[in-house]
Amino acid sequence: MRAGLATLEVLDRERLGERGARLGARLRDGLREALAGYEMVKEVRGAGLMNGVEFQAPRKLTLRVAFESFKAIHPGMFGQMVVMRLFRDHDILTQMCGNNFLVLKAAPPLVAEESHIDEFVRAMAAVADLMHNSSSFWTEALGMARRAANI
Repeated sequence: MRAGLATLEVLDRERLGERGARLGARLRDGLREALAGYEMVKEVRGAGLMNGVEFQAPRKLTLRVAFESFKAIHPGMFGQMVVMRLFRDHDILTQMCGNNFLVLKAAPPLVAEESHIDEFVRAMAAVADLMHNSSSFWTEALGMARRAANI
């Protein structure tokens, strides 16, 4: 009980609930603005610092062919490429939602700073730009699929 009461005291004293609500709104607003022009981004949603970026199949034929190919290989391949690029290129650890391979979880800790939020938004925009405008995103995914299938 002491540990629980001490935790509640810190949450209250440092106003972590209010902080989480404020930073979460900043994160969602930043992501919505930065990702608005990308057709594969369906929605940014969340509450507090628990957020998700939902992707969708692209309308553009050249992107759709690649997207559907990777979906056929494994439904989670696209999401894992997003996670991998965020980690490898930007040192940001994320994961896809357990029951939906098209939703990226974005849940920074309550002690995150505004600069961390802004850095994540920039990194997510860079990865979205890569997936929409560079064949390297899709080529790398194909290489990963070949290695997984031992082709």
